[in-house]
Amino acid sequence: MTADRICSILFYLFITAVTCKMACQIQPYQIGESLWICGQRTRKSFRNRLYLAGIFLVLFLISAFRFGIGNDYWQYTQTAHEVYVGGYVVTEVGFNWLVKLVYLLSGGEYYEFVFAIFAFATLFFFLKSFTEQSVSFSQSFFLFMALGLYFQTFNTVRYYLALSIALFSMRYALEKDWLKFVFWVGIAALFHKSVLLVIPVYWIASLDWKKWQIVAGLVASAVCYMGRGVLLKLALVLYPSYKNTIYLAGGGSWFGNLRILIVIAFYVWFLHTRAFAQREHRNFPLNTLLETQSWYRELRFYGHLNLLAFVTGTFFSFLPVVTRLSYYFGVSQLFLLPLILRQIQDVKIQKKAKAVLFVVYLASFLIFLLQAHREGVGLLPYRSWLFETQRYIHK
Repeated sequence: MTADRICSILFYLFITAVTCKMACQIQPYQIGESLWICGQRTRKSFRNRLYLAGIFLVLFLISAFRFGIGNDYWQYTQTAHEVYVGGYVVTEVGFNWLVKLVYLLSGGEYYEFVFAIFAFATLFFFLKSFTEQSVSFSQSFFLFMALGLYFQTFNTVRYYLALSIALFSMRYALEKDWLKFVFWVGIAALFHKSVLLVIPVYWIASLDWKKWQIVAGLVASAVCYMGRGVLLKLALVLYPSYKNTIYLAGGGSWFGNLRILIVIAFYVWFLHTRAFAQREHRNFPLNTLLETQSWYRELRFYGHLNLLAFVTGTFFSFLPVVTRLSYYFGVSQLFLLPLILRQIQDVKIQKKAKAVLFVVYLASFLIFLLQAHREGVGLLPYRSWLFETQRYIHK
């Protein structure tokens, strides 16, 4: 391991520790709690906004100042150049319009501004989602960092912007405000059209699944896996650009699937533990009892999405870049795990569960950092254009 890699890993760990510490200082609001008193923001509200702004500023600057970091950084500069000179590109209109506008206003091919804008928007939607949708901002933020999601936003910036908006749009799927939901997904699709998949999937996940439907779905997925040769040929007819590329190796990750499986096991354990703890009569249906809880529909929605993430990452792992599709579903664990922890009534069990999850995700984060230098990831070593003497210029 080179000195640059070691220093970059320590730098990433330091940034994670500092921002997570700041996140822990953000205090949740009680229902009906006022943020203003006599025309002035309360001390608690001011502190929360100050810490939130600090987190955003630190993460934004690190992302905006990066140089040559990510597996497709240079490819994006080439694509932006082609957009600017009127060449052929396959990127969506949102990206193309943004590049043209930025290059026009800046008077040149200043791709640093493009990356900075994507960093700003992506972080905005992630943090806004944690603030407004999570029962614990600090826990969701810790998972965001420990899963490596923040650092992965340095890669495929169009996709991670779409992912952040998809996470933000979950609130409208839960509220069944389908007009706003489709609107925001449509905005995200201007930058990465794969996000359109969440329109039917999030709707399906919001429904109450029966046990036989889950079993039938798993059986059908197993059948698809056995017939993966035919399905792969069909996928290449729909997306011929993937022919003879490295993407045909599949996008599944055993480590990522194992992590999702752990989340699903934790979810199932909680449902049965909570239901049995509340049941007063032996013959009282467990699902009926759970449905009386105001938070149950939200929990069920996230649970369904994580099951879909596991199925996608296993039975359909042979499909090109399937990981991108799986992330649209699995990212819901940022809300699922804090919600489960909040609803564990036994304080001792709750503390043990928090400790176990902390160790598991911290170990996952360390493994991620140790592999972040690999080809196809390219997050190490960290470099900034503040200390570079030359830019990458296309001619």
